[in-house]
Amino acid sequence: MQRLTSHYREESGQALIMVIFLVSVLTIMASILMDASLSSGKRSAAAVQSEASHAVAEAAIDDYLSKLLDDNQYFLHYVAPGESTRRSTTGVLVSPVNPPASATPWPSAYGRTWTYPSHDTWLPLGNGYAYNLQVQAPQTGTNLTNSVDIVATGAYCGTPCTTPSTRNRRVIEELVRPASVADFQMMANNSISYGNTATTNGKIYAGCTPLPACTTKYNVNHQGTANADIYAEGSVTGNPTLGKDPNGVTAKTYNSSNIRTVIKQPIDFTTFQSSLTDIQRAAQYAGGIYLNNPSVAAWWMTFKSDGTIDIKSCTGSSIELTSPSCGAATNYPAPGNGAIYAEQSVIIAGGSASCGSPSVIGSCVKGRMTVASNNDIVIGNNIDYVTSGTDTLGLIAKDDMIVAKWAPNNLNWRAATIAQSGSWYSATSDGSHGTMTFTGSTATYGGGYMDEFGTRYYNYDTTLSYLQPPWFPTIGAAYTVILYRELPAG
Repeated sequence: MQRLTSHYREESGQALIMVIFLVSVLTIMASILMDASLSSGKRSAAAVQSEASHAVAEAAIDDYLSKLLDDNQYFLHYVAPGESTRRSTTGVLVSPVNPPASATPWPSAYGRTWTYPSHDTWLPLGNGYAYNLQVQAPQTGTNLTNSVDIVATGAYCGTPCTTPSTRNRRVIEELVRPASVADFQMMANNSISYGNTATTNGKIYAGCTPLPACTTKYNVNHQGTANADIYAEGSVTGNPTLGKDPNGVTAKTYNSSNIRTVIKQPIDFTTFQSSLTDIQRAAQYAGGIYLNNPSVAAWWMTFKSDGTIDIKSCTGSSIELTSPSCGAATNYPAPGNGAIYAEQSVIIAGGSASCGSPSVIGSCVKGRMTVASNNDIVIGNNIDYVTSGTDTLGLIAKDDMIVAKWAPNNLNWRAATIAQSGSWYSATSDGSHGTMTFTGSTATYGGGYMDEFGTRYYNYDTTLSYLQPPWFPTIGAAYTVILYRELPAG
């Protein structure tokens, strides 16, 4: 009996030790799991704050852009709510009203250059977050003459909003400028359609007529991939796949319900006439090339790889159907101001140089130039640039932009083009030619077609997103992002 009792006590003691051990292990595991849970919760909360701060920074930039749409010189007129205190070049400090009741005037005497001593002003949004802005005006004498630099910082500040946290801040920079017609891969006062194999890399706009009533609103049907914004005064249909532009900005669609948030008024093609007038004056009185002879049917131009242009006068009728008879060529140096204007029609044709990629034989443009005609522009041969990314060619026809029937079977041409009051089309629609590859931008009042070619490729020239041809018209009530990036929070 004593042995049994002793054995029982021994087993009970061992069991108790085991229980104590298991309780200790469970306690340790519970502590580890609790720490892990708390740590995961903190990481999750930090991720939420970080993403929210990023959204706040983007909202700040969108709000500033809306101010620029109403006043394109806003940065010279006001210190915006949430903007850091500005220091003028003479040392004067101008701070926005805080809390903001309205924007604070920036006296014109303080100029267009300032600095920011610190991130000392924040605009609370009422949801526990706030943003700060720092803005730089366009600087003359640079490649970014028309560009406004906006840096926005989003941060968590709690409820009620106190000093914004230095943790989980997100900083975004956008460089923007007034939109140009050349920013658009296709702009038309007509409906536009792309099939499911199409990929568009430039902006698209379908307008409305007549103005200002805008009773007929045109649509964009896009069934492919759009890597830049789509705007329609009517509707955007086709459910396009939305990709990103070279700056990493995701494309968006805008229809009649929200287009006014970006383009304040329908684009009026008649305003492009002012650009024609500007080119005419620059060509005639400021060192450009001005051509005018009522007895001439058209001016034949060939761009040469040495930066000069061969120009000859031509006679004949229906020059888009039959190659005209032309005289001897006169060689002109490329005008320093980039302006070439003809009162009669212009033909871009000829050329024996090889340029571009893939290499083509035809006109090789060296420099930045815009050719404007008070009538039509006819394309009769290949066109490309000597140096991609540096050279640009603008073609503006008051009436029609036409590809000639006598153009080569396979045509490869590159330019930013406008048919201001007419159409953009081929001289025939019989499919008699092979392949046409167009790289550039198209603005056409009356729509168009290129059915002369059995196969047609339309590519946006991404160079135009940052380098437009001289004298090309801008769209005053819209802005284009030319740089988008996230900066370190410090």
